[in-house]
Amino acid sequence: MPKPDVGGAGSPSPVACDDVMMLWQHVRWAHLSAAKFAQAISSGQRLFTPEVALEAMAARAARLDLGGNEAFGSVTPLACLVPPRRPVLPPGVPPPTSTEIDFCFHFSRLDMYNCGDALRSPPTRIGDLVLRVLVFPAGTDTGVARGSLSVFLEAVPQANWPRDWEFANIRYAIACIRWPKGSGETWAAKRKSDLWTFKANRLDRGWHDFLTPSEVGQYLGPDNFMCLRGSLEPECLQRTFLTNSQVAHGGYPGPAGEAAGSSASRRSWAPRATGAPGAGVPGD
Repeated sequence: MPKPDVGGAGSPSPVACDDVMMLWQHVRWAHLSAAKFAQAISSGQRLFTPEVALEAMAARAARLDLGGNEAFGSVTPLACLVPPRRPVLPPGVPPPTSTEIDFCFHFSRLDMYNCGDALRSPPTRIGDLVLRVLVFPAGTDTGVARGSLSVFLEAVPQANWPRDWEFANIRYAIACIRWPKGSGETWAAKRKSDLWTFKANRLDRGWHDFLTPSEVGQYLGPDNFMCLRGSLEPECLQRTFLTNSQVAHGGYPGPAGEAAGSSASRRSWAPRATGAPGAGVPGD
């Protein structure tokens, strides 16, 4: 077996360094736990070079998971620079499932956003359907009270979808999660649901007045994060595949005064005279 190349004074030769770099490049940095990431860092500068460190940090930052200071506890100079992670969801809230989309954004002042300013979550694929949460933190100019929180689920068209793509009768829900207000309380949520057919000219659906101006402050966490969760009901999962799309459905009239609509208009359809009963709204 050939001996490894060794340079002067026991330092690795350029060939050996290249081999080490190649090995580091095969590490899936974004998927390491905080403990394993700390173990890699503690291997020392001889193996964990600054170039490798930058690549590792970039990969983890892309997933918004630097690991907090628990990942740097063995590296004193770094531990003081990386703050501990702070939760944006209340204790006890289950993590999102494969049919749920979480979106948390900072909302420290009511004047941070102007009416019509939009925020969008990263897209999530459920079957063939790709969705994201669309939020107008200061509301939309559609006749609702200024300062209302407007929230929608928005389809994100994909290049491989046919021109006349359609996902029919998709029952979805949007919830805004509220932190406990005192000791002994648990988290709660305001939830609204609707039935909608997503298609090229009907990309989004939701509520312009999901939260009224007086409710917005009640749903901010201790660090001023607003946390939303969009979801699809299990009953419609088979319709999230393009081959299973069915005849379009006009909409679902919810409780009085809470009709859903698109982000472009106050109400894009007229409620029928006799509608299905609305979904409950826990946590009000």
